[in-house]
Amino acid sequence: MNINRKYIIIFGTLILLLVFITGAITYYKEKAEQAQVPDVEQSVLSSSQYNPAGPEELLYFINYCKNVVLFSDLEELKNKEIKEGVCTIGRELRKLVSKDDTMLVNAYIPSFSSLDSIISFESDSYIGISVDLKDVLREYDASFLEEEKLYFCSISEPSWADPFYLQIEPKFDLIFDDGDVSCGGIKMDKTPSINFSGFIPQAESLSIKQYLVDEQTVSDVMSNQSFSEIKEILNNYPIIWQMEKPIVP
Repeated sequence: MNINRKYIIIFGTLILLLVFITGAITYYKEKAEQAQVPDVEQSVLSSSQYNPAGPEELLYFINYCKNVVLFSDLEELKNKEIKEGVCTIGRELRKLVSKDDTMLVNAYIPSFSSLDSIISFESDSYIGISVDLKDVLREYDASFLEEEKLYFCSISEPSWADPFYLQIEPKFDLIFDDGDVSCGGIKMDKTPSINFSGFIPQAESLSIKQYLVDEQTVSDVMSNQSFSEIKEILNNYPIIWQMEKPIVP
């Protein structure tokens, strides 16, 4: 009886020792894996949109959106009379491989869609809009393409001013409660484009109109502090490009 009890105790001790060893191996294996792979739970790309973290990211974003419209050979832009698109921003988990290590990083990923494929905008999302200005002028009156420099004003209703862009080019924008106004001259010997960016406002729709004006009108508009008076001034000039999209909450 004593001998059987002794073997039972030994057997039970061995079982407990095996459980302890197995648990210890599993624990240290998990710790080693955690040391090699960083915590990326907050870095995985979600369905929500992002915005630039500052002026440098904004310039990259604007150039990306503009270059896609002006220089890319995307299928969705082929055979378009006017190449125009909408850009958004995402962040994606990507693997960065160096000589001695591999790590996961949160990459800044802009994406592009043709403007006519967008049915509506989502409020509070951040977007960029780019349009090939030469396409616009070619459609309106191709003779303007021979000009050395042309002058334009745009009106956006309601206001969706980009706080980062205002840090870069504050002198070209007027911000009102009812909308934004921007005027300036563009040289036509390069690859001109129309560009907008900002947070979609909480409103029923977003409307943008681009007017072809003269140099004196640019000065008159930018020195005026009345949104209604600016609209009256610009009503005397042709709208060469416009867009209006509904906004969903």
